[in-house]
Amino acid sequence: MPFTLSHAAAVLPAIRRNGTGRWPLFPSALVAGSFAPDITYFADTVVPGAMEFGSFTHTFAGVLTVNVAIAAVLVAVWALLREPLVALLPVRVRGRVHAFVRGQRWTRASFGPSAWLWFAVSGALGAATHVVWDAFTHHSRWGTELLPFLNRSVGGFPVFQFVQYGSSALALVVIGWFVATGLRRTAAAPVPVEVPVLGRRERRGALGLLALCVLAGVVHRCAR
Repeated sequence: MPFTLSHAAAVLPAIRRNGTGRWPLFPSALVAGSFAPDITYFADTVVPGAMEFGSFTHTFAGVLTVNVAIAAVLVAVWALLREPLVALLPVRVRGRVHAFVRGQRWTRASFGPSAWLWFAVSGALGAATHVVWDAFTHHSRWGTELLPFLNRSVGGFPVFQFVQYGSSALALVVIGWFVATGLRRTAAAPVPVEVPVLGRRERRGALGLLALCVLAGVVHRCAR
């Protein structure tokens, strides 16, 4: 399948490079929605059998239902981790990066029913881009059936597999360009009070812990 993080590239046209969404769309929900259909595959690491549910998350019925819920959970986790992660960055870039990833500020009073509706729409749109992308990069999907040449073999591999790897790599380049240009356009800003202040030893300890968690996850995944 295309690299999960690469799926965010499909929703970038709906996100301005200052971190805000176009129209009433929510950037965080768009990005989280673009990841949502694959989350069951990662959840299978700790919840045996979760991978089988991926067949539903990759349908349009799943796009309109469970994927929106998954996107909401991902956004909630992101909201909890955003400031602590920014605190791990060098102090000279923390304010600018936070302004970029924070985007538009919402208050509880301004987040009414219409905002919740657009949040759900954003999550569903993000998930829809994922499902459509996968349709042209997987065997026996409606996309590969619509374009039969994708099933042809070249060098012992189906064309759709080349599309998988090629589109994933290109998307990562696009995401890198978007982030780099977005940060350049974002004016320098003071570090907000919600970003915790960490000492050098604390930062190194946190980064080391993150690295160990990633390594443990990779080892566990490979072992399974």
